Amino acid sequence: MSIFRVFLLLVLSTSALSDGGSLLRSCEIKDIECLSKSTEQFLEKTCKGIPDYDIRAIDPLEIPFLNYKLTDDGSISLHFTNLRITGLRNQTISDFQMDKTTKSVVLKLNVDLNIVGEITIESSKQTKSFSGLYSAKATTLATANYEYDLVTDSNGVQHFKVLPERISCEIVGEPEVSISDDLLQAIQKEESYKQWRSRNAEKQKEIREKTLCKLVETAYVTVVHNIRAAAKFLPANAFFKDI
Repeated sequence: MSIFRVFLLLVLSTSALSDGGSLLRSCEIKDIECLSKSTEQFLEKTCKGIPDYDIRAIDPLEIPFLNYKLTDDGSISLHFTNLRITGLRNQTISDFQMDKTTKSVVLKLNVDLNIVGEITIESSKQTKSFSGLYSAKATTLATANYEYDLVTDSNGVQHFKVLPERISCEIVGEPEVSISDDLLQAIQKEESYKQWRSRNAEKQKEIREKTLCKLVETAYVTVVHNIRAAAKFLPANAFFKDI
């Protein structure tokens, strides 16, 4: 291990610094107040990323591209590029459940997000596409479900091993979603779009929220990744006192 990595580990370790300077606060599993403060502390110190430990920047979070099928038959697809998401630094815990018997976790997080990027709407039936700008503001509740193992390293230190996650999303309240005027005008002139909108008039809110949740769920893959990355170098008792 390089001298720099040793130094960084000492800086980040909860055993090396006072509580105010550490990456985390070690909490009782059911102490939501402590967990909330620990989450705030972790996000403050990691939101810009720590590349040497594979902790990725989340505020802003950049997503180069994302494809989403708007219709079940794939006739209308959305292609997002250059997405920039801000607000993840300020997420707060809504609920945390950890079952030591099944080694499973349910983590719920509230966050106000701002999303901007470019979007291309593609119709496979008409072999046409329309491009413009996309923006959204929303309050979301993201839920991450995952299992974990406890592993012991060569020095006899226990670490969490975070297994693959399942992420779901709920939009709280009414989101603000818009596309640029040139894109809106272009698709409003398209007959296939008019027909699709007419058929789905009662589902517009649901469709808008499903699309937004796809973006949120993609963002939370990185959020959970950072938990997994931190668990690889921080001891398990840096997270919880009663594991």
